[in-house]
Amino acid sequence: MQSRVHAQELDATEETFVISLRDADLRALAEQVSEITGRTLILDPSVEGEVTVISAEPLNAAGVWELFQSVLRVQGFAALRSGSIWRVIPQEGVREGGGMLGDAADAGQQDVVTRLVQLRNFPVATAVGALRPLVASFGYIEALPETNTLVITDNVENVDRIEAIALTLDEGDGTQVSTIPVRNADAAEIAAALTAVLGPEGGGLAPRVAVEARSNVLLVRGDAEMVARVRLLAEVLDQPGRALPSLTPVTRVYRLAFADAVSLVEVLRGVIGLQSARAINPVAISLEEQVRRTVPLEDPGIAEGFGVVDDPGVETELAFAEPPPVASLAAEDITIQPAPTINAVVVRARAEVQADLGALIAQLDQRRPQVLIEAAIVEISGDISEQLGVQLGFGSAAPSAGFAATSFSPAGLTLKNILRLLRVPTAIGVADEGLSIGLGSEDEFGILVQALARSSKANLLSTPSITTLDNQVAEIVVGQNVPFRTGEFSTEGNNSNNPFTTIERQDVGITLRVVPRITQGDVVQLEVVQEVSSLIAPTVPDAADIITSQRQIQTTVLADNGATIVLGGLITDDRLSSDTKVPILGDIPVVGRLFGSNAESSARRTLFVFLRPTILRTRSAVTSVSENRFQRLKSIEASPTSSVNLLREPKPIRRLPVEINGLY
Repeated sequence: MQSRVHAQELDATEETFVISLRDADLRALAEQVSEITGRTLILDPSVEGEVTVISAEPLNAAGVWELFQSVLRVQGFAALRSGSIWRVIPQEGVREGGGMLGDAADAGQQDVVTRLVQLRNFPVATAVGALRPLVASFGYIEALPETNTLVITDNVENVDRIEAIALTLDEGDGTQVSTIPVRNADAAEIAAALTAVLGPEGGGLAPRVAVEARSNVLLVRGDAEMVARVRLLAEVLDQPGRALPSLTPVTRVYRLAFADAVSLVEVLRGVIGLQSARAINPVAISLEEQVRRTVPLEDPGIAEGFGVVDDPGVETELAFAEPPPVASLAAEDITIQPAPTINAVVVRARAEVQADLGALIAQLDQRRPQVLIEAAIVEISGDISEQLGVQLGFGSAAPSAGFAATSFSPAGLTLKNILRLLRVPTAIGVADEGLSIGLGSEDEFGILVQALARSSKANLLSTPSITTLDNQVAEIVVGQNVPFRTGEFSTEGNNSNNPFTTIERQDVGITLRVVPRITQGDVVQLEVVQEVSSLIAPTVPDAADIITSQRQIQTTVLADNGATIVLGGLITDDRLSSDTKVPILGDIPVVGRLFGSNAESSARRTLFVFLRPTILRTRSAVTSVSENRFQRLKSIEASPTSSVNLLREPKPIRRLPVEINGLY
């Protein structure tokens, strides 16, 4: 600690001091001040800290005391007088300790005092709301409505400033305070309308309008002419049945018919910007809760306008504010919460905002169209497999812009060509169009399935169908859940740990995953992931676990409503070689060939996936599909012994057959 206190004789009657401190101990400074001023100081145990004072100005004893009190304020302490003793305590204890009553003769500008200020014209409840922000953090201001008096505790300097402002508000400049009862409308709503017309734009002569919420009364302060004008306007607005913009929030419940409540609430909150409009400062949050029943305060002190105070602890307390901003929904007091148990949205907001949000909710709560996706997964073997695979390979490169995984040029294979290569009779009316653009007729998909089922060169693996919402993932799995070994632990020696093997189960079979999106013109975009996997005999040499074969197609295609599109063209070539011989004799060079035989075989297979999306927009469309499926099921039950009948669609319905215990 470095400090110096120099006494200088500026005149013959008064001693002055120049105080300069650097990192001085607060208690040591208090000891020096006590010696200079002759005051008795009692320090609270919490009084501690280091202070720095840079000054070259000579101070007398009173000036040193003022400087010491300023240092205490910076450090969060205050000096309170109790008789001839001064107590130095934390500022939080000033309210309990109080201060000198009135103005003591020897009180300095930094001394804490309690002063009574009586107002004659201005309501003290209103004055407290305007003056409270001016009071120091350790001081307080209260209203005594019975005598219309303010009780102010603060240092002398701040009390003088607050008293001057209070007396300015209380000046009797020819104004009067009148009450206007409101019988039909809401007093707060009328006050908002009056403030918008006669508010700050009217200058200093504009009346001030406040609301007494409990009795629904307007309080108007102004000259006689202005009060008369306000009374006339209020009577015009206070008419039965007249609708005014409501400032009071109302709560409504919107039950949803189709949309999900949680998802819809997220959309609404994003639209009105609730996430960015909330206060994050603790003080701001506290103030926001206090004014939640009113409008945002532009100037909580002496701003002109209107406000509503509904505090039962304070009588006729009024708060003045500007009219509510309406430029953005984010500035409104809006609360939106989902009610998942009843699939509803609960909204609390003004009536005008409720109307806008209700219309928006109605637009979002719409029935979503569904998409019926019919598929035929087929494996074609033999020469036709190679021909189809080659044609599909050429066709995919022909068009300049194709969204499908496999497209056809005009020279590509048509449905007629496929049926002809499969050696099955074609139906009259089958178009010669490419499979990539669909065939348009509902019957042609059934013809294709029947052709694939009847041909000895085609293995119809599955004909799944699934219905899903627009832009919703749909998945169908037909197969087995097979365990695969993922790790093992074994013991060695005399270790007592138990050995174990970890496994993971995976689906093996046919998997079809589709995400349909309905675009303009009833064109359906399909994100398709199709997988065909199967188990291979576990006796493969050097195989540590189960072996599977897998063929997968992952693509995005466009198909018209009701049109058929083909995916795939994956050719596999399986070659099998077998050697049979007589033991010992078959191993003799040259001659041994007479005692054995060699056989080689090969098989070519191509995997195709045929898809047909059908848009279901109405209840009647969904009902029609359900009835068709039910009729087909009845037809299958009527002739269960014929394997061909399981694939043939009953006339006049020509659609995919349903799946019955894995049979088609």
